[in-house]
Amino acid sequence: MALLEKDFLARLERLEIVSRRIRRGAYRGERRSVRRGSSVEFADHRPYGAGDDLRFLDWNLYARLDRLMTKLFYDEEDLAVFLVLDRSQSMDFGTPTKALYAKRLLAAVGYIALLGMNRVHFWSPGEGGEIEVRNLRSSGSAERLFDALERAEVGGSSGLDDPLRRWVNTRRPRGVLVAASDLLHPDGAWEHLRPVVRGGLESHFIRVLSPEEEHPTLEGDLRLVDGETNASVDVSVSPGLLRRYEAARTDYDRRLESFCRSRQISLMPGLTSVPLEELVLEILRRRGLLR
Repeated sequence: MALLEKDFLARLERLEIVSRRIRRGAYRGERRSVRRGSSVEFADHRPYGAGDDLRFLDWNLYARLDRLMTKLFYDEEDLAVFLVLDRSQSMDFGTPTKALYAKRLLAAVGYIALLGMNRVHFWSPGEGGEIEVRNLRSSGSAERLFDALERAEVGGSSGLDDPLRRWVNTRRPRGVLVAASDLLHPDGAWEHLRPVVRGGLESHFIRVLSPEEEHPTLEGDLRLVDGETNASVDVSVSPGLLRRYEAARTDYDRRLESFCRSRQISLMPGLTSVPLEELVLEILRRRGLLR
């Protein structure tokens, strides 16, 4: 089954990735940023400063105002977009599974980025080794991205925290990072996020959860098994226990949101019961990742 339907792909063509902090790239792309340059479109003036290139002084303005002003221009900039998929065993839960929902989400974001002639990189650590595709450009590369996402099998207990730290320290990525994960971690989901606080990344984490994880419908005497560690616990599910779970989940969510807000990490909801079209076309646009 294709990750994205053709009619949905057509609707994505009207969107683009938004970056608050555009970084210089290795190529000249179609994204515009304001910096001193000699491109075709004038942007603004700023006062002349020692060391500025004299070629960009506006002598006409100097003749009128008797002030030295430097011209600024729009120049074409390349934007790198890094897609990161959590494929630990906890993602293999729900209907549809969180992993499938996350893959479709990243496929949509990646396709939008490719349409904008941005450089797209996909990376996903996992039990069977890392899956990585680098430097995709243009919509003609979309099939390579979709194929890599489909090959990313879920399994194992390895989360994103340690692999992500090594990846950031090794690759030193600069650009926009979009990660899809349930952000479930025994020591707190913020362990997944610490590596991306440093460096030149503008980070967006989309937290993919199933409705059953937010509001369990379990009842009776059960044995619950951790899908990643195989640890089990026998419980008698009662209304009181469900209230305790709700309180613990709310506290976890509050601490996670506080961590992200204090470090300028964008945290967005990705509940699998929400149609993907609504998440991409409405929610991600409201949250400022797309426009």
